[in-house]
Formats: sequence, structure tokens, C-alpha cells
Amino acid sequence: MAANEQPRSRPTRISAADFTAMAGRQAPRKPRLQHRNWTTKVDKGPQQPFRLRLPFLPPSVNKLFTTVRDPQSGVIKRVLTQKARKIRRLITALIDRQLNPNAIYELHIDIHLPCFTKSGSVRKLDLSNRVKFIEDCVCTALGIDDSHIFRVVLTKHDSETELTELEIRERDQQAGREAA
Repeated sequence: MAANEQPRSRPTRISAADFTAMAGRQAPRKPRLQHRNWTTKVDKGPQQPFRLRLPFLPPSVNKLFTTVRDPQSGVIKRVLTQKARKIRRLITALIDRQLNPNAIYELHIDIHLPCFTKSGSVRKLDLSNRVKFIEDCVCTALGIDDSHIFRVVLTKHDSETELTELEIRERDQQAGREAA
């Protein structure tokens, strides 16, 4: 080794692409796959009600957001919690169709949960702050604006297991005008 040359350190790990480049050959190309375009049809006529069954309760507004500090700018931000983002992705993945964006709808939510304590008194559980997040997620996945929902029916059922059932029905245009 010459006196002015720096000793080179050997890399401890290299990627497969770096290895094939060092060996003087290119990595074999992966075959192109023909992917199906996942487009959904929007039916313009009267539709069957959209139903969705979730094996959990929607998150409460109180547990929906968290406060974080941006490490680069130092700005404090309110962001969705990790659980809320996971639920939003799950709901989007479960919905495989779109509704007519010009129609008027009504939303029915049935929430099944244990409503009474062991002593027989009513559990303190506010359902109204659980509606907005689930409504936004479902409406976005269905391709409709939640301002087109003119009626929301929320029902609490006493059950041993937690379950959320949603149904979106198309309303008669005349009934929608009367509500407005």
C-alpha cells in the first residue's frame, strides 16, 4: 500500500442490485404482470341498500386525534391516531362499489354492545360522537359527499359482543326536498 493511500473499509452488507452491478452483470428483469383495472360501476337507477358490518365499534371523537410535534419545523399538529388510520384503510378496502353521487341518502347505524354494567345500571357511552368518523370513511369510499345524507338513524342494541352495522338507503327525491 502506498503511503498516501487511505485504507478502504469494506462494506458489511450490500444489496443484491449492488452485488450484481459489482459483478458486471445486470439483474434479470421481472416479468410484467397484467393487472386488472379495479374500476367500479356507478348505477344511476334505484339501488339496493348498501350494507356494511364491522366487528368493532367506531372510534370516539375523543380518541380520534392526537397531537404531535413536527421534528423538522417544530410545529404542533393534530393528526389521526394510528388506530383511526387503520380503520379508515380497512373500511376503504371492504367497499367495492360506488353510489350515485347526485342522489339523496339516509344512513342507518346499529351499534351492538353491552349496554348495562354488572350492577344493572346503564353504561355511560355516548354514541353520537362515534357517527361522524364512520360516516366520512364510508361516504368517501362510496364516492358520495356526506352532505347528500339527509337522515341519520342511530340505534343502540344491548349485546354481549361489539358490532357495528351500517346501511345507506337512497331516499325519494321529493322526501329529500321536504327535509331541506
